[in-house]
Amino acid sequence: MKRNFSYKICPWCLKRQFIKNYPIRKIVDDCEICHGIEKQIDKICHKVIQSTKDYVYDTLLIGVTLDHTFYDNEDKFRSRFKIRGKQNIKMSLLREIRTRFTKISHKKIDLNSPDIVVNLQIGKKFETLVSIRSSTLVLSGRYKKTKRFRSILKNADKDSYLEINQHYIENILKKKLARITKCESIIFWPIGKEEPESLVLGAGRPFYVSIKNSKITRFRRHFSIRSEGITFNINKKPSHLPISAPHLINKVRCFVNCSENLKSSHLKLINSTDIKIVKFNNKRNKIWKFVYHMQSKLKSKKNFELIMLCDNGFPVRKFINGYEDTSPNLNLISKVNCKCDTFDILDIICENIC
Repeated sequence: MKRNFSYKICPWCLKRQFIKNYPIRKIVDDCEICHGIEKQIDKICHKVIQSTKDYVYDTLLIGVTLDHTFYDNEDKFRSRFKIRGKQNIKMSLLREIRTRFTKISHKKIDLNSPDIVVNLQIGKKFETLVSIRSSTLVLSGRYKKTKRFRSILKNADKDSYLEINQHYIENILKKKLARITKCESIIFWPIGKEEPESLVLGAGRPFYVSIKNSKITRFRRHFSIRSEGITFNINKKPSHLPISAPHLINKVRCFVNCSENLKSSHLKLINSTDIKIVKFNNKRNKIWKFVYHMQSKLKSKKNFELIMLCDNGFPVRKFINGYEDTSPNLNLISKVNCKCDTFDILDIICENIC
């Protein structure tokens, strides 16, 4: 290169250009490419540490957005001396920031699945904005419900009752989890629903939660949340949302009253180990659900307790009351007019979930 070379280039930028036989000079702030940004790296790293102090994480990915003037300066220099195929200022700066940050913080860089993503926007005068996003955290668990809720809505249809119950449970969990994770939003996915008056016992109902931009990206142990008669048992290990709803079998206890005195012959018709396929007709479609087992126990002259093993999502009240052309229904099976007072979920049986 000619000696009348007029550019002032710092050693950091000069090394990146791979220029031979050019004497290295002590130029930093006057560098016509970076203006001394290399000297700001430690300051930038400490700003990232300060910005991420509220996050619980092990791995991260750091990205950089530079003011266009840095690229323009380097492009002019490379165009003047026909330098091609070399690493640009952004990639060089990014590598230096990542290397130095890991040494200071003892965190690991993960390019594929980081706990948090940090983006640095660096202006012309090195003013730096730090934005942080954590990866969406999906947790699985089960909830048990040991208290009956009473809906304030009168004459509501079955679907409305189910939605009321789900929203009530969802709001309890969201409020507690948001306080723990300091997240942006939470989505709740229960596997099935029950009425407000129904208990959920046994191992509980499986559910998933998707937590967006959580300050906590992983939990060290399983944990439980208890509030208003509901216990949420949540797994520490991050999960994935299922592609399709898993097949679950519910063990249900129903309290049934009848219009006439019960006879042993009525209960004998109910008690069965045969699998029944029940068809439910409604205005929109037809669905088929299985009953795997039924066992009844007389409680009084006109009341009995019914234990059923059936598919998850089985419309218990429709089956017992015989609503909407349900076939077969308990009225047809027992040959007596039946009505469901309440029913509880004693257990939910499933494999490889929660």
